[in-house]
Amino acid sequence: MTRFFRTIKPFFYLLPSLVILGLFAYYPAFSVFRLSLFKWEFISPKMEFVGFDQFVRLFGDDRFWNSLWVTAKYTVGVTAVSLFLGLILAVLLNQKKHIPGRSVWRSIYFLPSVTPTVAIAMVWMLIFNPGFGIVNIALRKLGLEGLNWLADMRWALFCVMLLGIWRRMGFNFLNYLAALQNVSESLYESAEIDGANGFEKFLYITLPMVKPTTIMLLILGVIDSFMVIDQILILTGGGPGGSTEVIGQFMYTTAFRLAKLGYGSAISVVMFLIIMIFTVFQWRFVGFGTAEE
Repeated sequence: MTRFFRTIKPFFYLLPSLVILGLFAYYPAFSVFRLSLFKWEFISPKMEFVGFDQFVRLFGDDRFWNSLWVTAKYTVGVTAVSLFLGLILAVLLNQKKHIPGRSVWRSIYFLPSVTPTVAIAMVWMLIFNPGFGIVNIALRKLGLEGLNWLADMRWALFCVMLLGIWRRMGFNFLNYLAALQNVSESLYESAEIDGANGFEKFLYITLPMVKPTTIMLLILGVIDSFMVIDQILILTGGGPGGSTEVIGQFMYTTAFRLAKLGYGSAISVVMFLIIMIFTVFQWRFVGFGTAEE
């Protein structure tokens, strides 16, 4: 009996966390999967079981494919550029030589990551305002005609992506900086003795040493991009013409504005499966998290 209690004792310590996760994470997730099999208009108390019919309908929905394509463009642009800029900034601020105000620059670059998205989006609307926005004022100073950036189908997504890049860059920068500070200086000294220049040291030492961090940030960036919604709602509302409607907003609009919770749940399930497949692909083919890493 004593051995039995010794075996189950750790689970008693885990019980509070398991209860909280069960109530606020696992049960809601299970409910979404279950709800995706029902047609429920929310205002009606009746839930009609339809099986996988809503998924069939979803894959034939042009709006779904458009939102997926917009999300893919947003994900590739924001994730790739923010990773690149974050790494470059981290390398520059990780130099051995003294950089004036290094701590201040680190705080400035990380600040967008902890600033509320609503506040940033409101500032972004002022920056790209067609009448008094700083971008159009600068263009007029150069003799060029300004645009209604957030209402132009060619430029609206680009403006939204700039905000996403600015917000993600600081988070990537801080993680890369922590990774670089764990790289042994002896590696760079040995490469310098062998005649390697700065670019070669970056290519053959820095990049391989921060590979696990890069993969982690890549996965987090993709997940964050698929979950983006607040800045889209504030800046463009998905317009003009659906050019900025990402899949997260499509799900939100369907479930809560059109009150189609069953159909919205089906969209959520597809989002989850896409992110899961991407993450498993990264782990399987890149090798992140293996014993070799």
